[in-house]
Amino acid sequence: MIDAVKAAGGFHVYLAPGTDGRFGAVLAELGLEGTALGDAEAIATPAVIVLAPGEAAPEGLEDIAIRPPADAPPAALRELLRVALQNSVLKLDVRQLEEQARRQHRQFEELNRIGIALSAERDIDKLQEFILTTMRQLTNADGASLWLKTVDDDVPKLFLASSQNFSIDNTYQAFKVPVDEKSVVGYTVTMGTSQIYDDAYNPPPGKPQGGRGFDAQYGYRTKSMLTVPMRNYNNEVVGAVQLINAKRRFDVKLTVDTVEQEVVSFRPEDLEMIESIASQAAVAIDNKTLLDSIQALFDGFVQASVTAIEQRDPTTAGHSGRVERLTSGLAHAVTEVAVGKYRDVRLTEEQFKELRYACLLHDFGKVGVREHILIKAKKLVPGQLEVIQARFEFVQRSVQVKYATEKLEAIRSDNANLEQLLEIDRRLEEDLRQLRLWFDAIASANEPTVLPEDKASMLEVLSRQTYVDMSGREHPMLDPQEFRFLSIRKGTLDEQERLEMESHVTHSFHFLSKIPWTPIMRGIPEIAYGHHEKLDGTGYPRGLTDPQIPIQTKMMTISDIYDALTAQDRPYKRAVPLERALDILHEEANAGKLDKELLDIFATRRIFDLTAVR
Repeated sequence: MIDAVKAAGGFHVYLAPGTDGRFGAVLAELGLEGTALGDAEAIATPAVIVLAPGEAAPEGLEDIAIRPPADAPPAALRELLRVALQNSVLKLDVRQLEEQARRQHRQFEELNRIGIALSAERDIDKLQEFILTTMRQLTNADGASLWLKTVDDDVPKLFLASSQNFSIDNTYQAFKVPVDEKSVVGYTVTMGTSQIYDDAYNPPPGKPQGGRGFDAQYGYRTKSMLTVPMRNYNNEVVGAVQLINAKRRFDVKLTVDTVEQEVVSFRPEDLEMIESIASQAAVAIDNKTLLDSIQALFDGFVQASVTAIEQRDPTTAGHSGRVERLTSGLAHAVTEVAVGKYRDVRLTEEQFKELRYACLLHDFGKVGVREHILIKAKKLVPGQLEVIQARFEFVQRSVQVKYATEKLEAIRSDNANLEQLLEIDRRLEEDLRQLRLWFDAIASANEPTVLPEDKASMLEVLSRQTYVDMSGREHPMLDPQEFRFLSIRKGTLDEQERLEMESHVTHSFHFLSKIPWTPIMRGIPEIAYGHHEKLDGTGYPRGLTDPQIPIQTKMMTISDIYDALTAQDRPYKRAVPLERALDILHEEANAGKLDKELLDIFATRRIFDLTAVR
């Protein structure tokens, strides 16, 4: 009984008006005082309410009320009060345990939710904001800041990556502090242990003050403070999180005058929870940084690959980048349309990234095409026209020697006359003129233009002409390869060369298929593989038709053709004006080769402006 009375020292005993004076004496024996029962809202717990038999308890307080019998002796009253006090102690313990269990359950659910959210968020700024907001909500903190460890000139420092303050707007300023014991965050990272301050201006002995510089700048008062180191999966300290001014109520904005009234110390249980979140946050940020590094590494590889392509074929420098800008612009426009057959198409950020890489790498297979074909600007390979020119010059000299010899013999003869000599000169000039016409025709046919019928016929005649070398052997004026190249009707490649050039698409596919793409990027090889396919099956290399071609590839095809038509840097053709390029594209669409609806979006949204020369 003595222990129970001692435990009851903080209890209140309320006496209802209907009780008699017996209770006063019993309470006095126990060292307690009774208080007259008044307004139910004024009742302080823990408590016991003593009621007269049959008297009703205040609403909601029946569980702490007792009704001793009117004839109960003092000993029974003492025992009844003792049991009531013990029951109140037990009920209070149960409520506290239940509240603790509910709080721990909420914390467990919150930690689980936070862990899922931290692993799912990919935007580093949103991730940092989420970390600080969550920690503030869990601790009722007014402000929070996140510091990440960095190195400047081999000196470790802490960089303020993000900050929040409920009572002050726009407090973030990017700056760095040394990793030393002069600042609270520096001290925390140096020691590798969490720090709890009841008052930042009056820290525990041997520890640095905090908050004065910030407070002077913003007219604030930093009081309670919790600073926790962030450890990654290797248990290395990679930063710190600092919370300031735990409040009684989360939604209260603090002023210097209200800090003493509204700010409380951080609870010990807050520390364990914040340390857990800080560790999760450190791992999440570490993972995001690693992913960013991998992304930067891959972007560098892609750019190096594009550079390698352009080094092999300088005439198409910038083509892959322009195709990427045009296709990405078209894809964004398609995602925004609300009518037509593509109104339900909504590409995700991952799909935009996948399309970007496919565009940049769509011509990588050109590394497998022989260089003289890749950069062939004329129908003849480099040096062939010079060989033909030298041959014609030899034939010209031979003709001149032939007629000079004939003229000399005529002069030596007794019957030579002026008319005969002039005839020899006329025939010489005629043969030289014919040689010049033939060579001019060859030089003209060598250009990457459509070969006219008259020049084709002349080449046919010339291929049958022969000359005799100094050894007396007969040779054609045009060898079979030269004739084949010069007879190319359009462009600069003959059928065999064209097939090799077209094989770059297959080379690209095989190369891209060897890369271990992530699941969200695995469509890159297939998207790039079809950029020369046509909806009617006349494209190459597989002759796919409309249903077999992905929409991303259809968009890339339009962009690829447009850039090829309008490019200013192609030595084998002139750039086509914008309007003519759009006309050609529409002709292809009307012929069932290109997607007409995608082309309409390309034209009406003026996607081509993305690569216009400014």
